[in-house]
Amino acid sequence: MPKKTAFLLIILALAAPAAEPTIAIVDFEAVNCDAGLARGASELVRAELYSRGDLRLVERGRLAQVLQEQALALSGLTEGDAAQVGRLVEADYILLGSVTEFDGAFTIAVRFVNVATGLVAKGAQETAQVERRIPAVCSELAEELAEAAGALPLPAAAEGDTPYNVGLALSGTLVFHLMGDIHSLDLATGEGRQLTADGQSWQSTISRDGELVCFSSKRTGNLDLYLMRPDGSGVEQLTATPSVEDSAAWSPDDDALVFHTDRDGNYEIYTLDVSSGDTARVTNHPAEDSYPDWSPDGEWIAFQSRRTAYTGQPEVYLCRPDGSDIRRLGPGLFPRFSPDGDSVVCVRSYTGASNWQEGDWELAVYDAESGDSRRLTENGGAKRFPAFTADGRTVIFDDAYTDIFAYSLDTGDIYRVTWNGCCVPSYGESED
Repeated sequence: MPKKTAFLLIILALAAPAAEPTIAIVDFEAVNCDAGLARGASELVRAELYSRGDLRLVERGRLAQVLQEQALALSGLTEGDAAQVGRLVEADYILLGSVTEFDGAFTIAVRFVNVATGLVAKGAQETAQVERRIPAVCSELAEELAEAAGALPLPAAAEGDTPYNVGLALSGTLVFHLMGDIHSLDLATGEGRQLTADGQSWQSTISRDGELVCFSSKRTGNLDLYLMRPDGSGVEQLTATPSVEDSAAWSPDDDALVFHTDRDGNYEIYTLDVSSGDTARVTNHPAEDSYPDWSPDGEWIAFQSRRTAYTGQPEVYLCRPDGSDIRRLGPGLFPRFSPDGDSVVCVRSYTGASNWQEGDWELAVYDAESGDSRRLTENGGAKRFPAFTADGRTVIFDDAYTDIFAYSLDTGDIYRVTWNGCCVPSYGESED
């Protein structure tokens, strides 16, 4: 546990709380740090308090609506403004906070405002000496705040629970790579599970019916494709060649996979029948074709290639599953179709970088029919592996191996989803 750098308790006025206090949590203010990180910290505290059952939390959407009506922002409220908003949403307490980064450490300070009096019932701050300690610090703060609200101490986490945390209210499942193994994360509950234990696995994807996970692994020395259940059981090897077989995506009916392989000397796109193991070549070009995805209607395969490279960057292409009717959309990496098949999300350099390791890469969306593009983000970084959620309103991605983030197409906000060094996410609707 990190040493507390400061702990301040201010009791200016504390009214007797109700049996089940109602709390409204305002997004934490970012001071010298990323706004998404600060928002994520507030969501971590929210999740901890919500899990108790002896507290009631105001829905963030309702709080956001009231703040908008009052012409107030979701962060940076004064105590007086907080009390006014708290009365409108019928809360007993309003939680305000900030995250300040200084010299690599992150100090989270909170002010627990009693709505009835407009005064601070409790103020506290703690410091995470490294970023990955932020979830633990938020958990500690949540316990202190719950006690201040008259609730019982937080129960200990169940043995074996994995401390992944969600910074945005979503449903569905992510499978991703963490330190050489495949993990899953239930976005609704924040519950995580390690699925492999060989230290040689990555590039996973959930079947559309949620019953299987395909992943790549070097557990036998070569990079091959494998299947398993969403709980990690029933592992089955699909390919066994001395070549690279990687980055698979499911067909709409889950009967086949599309992937890239260098079995013919350079990377090309292939399909694989899951039942028979038969493979078929899709692309055939001297340039490398890689990172394919199958459209929801089964009519198209998206992939990246440098076969023309008009812009000097890798570019996104579409073709039929038999390799015909090849179309260029434009610059980009790691293409993925939207749930309705009308759009393709990718990452794209707007500064002319030719390699992913160089320059900034932003999220962008192409219209799959017209090829028109739209830039989504402008905050820099080295984004990778974007994927739409089921409703098509959120894009999950990883940022330079740092962790998994979510971009809201409705608001343009970026939220942090994991805090453990997770990367290469794939979204699905797991049955387990």
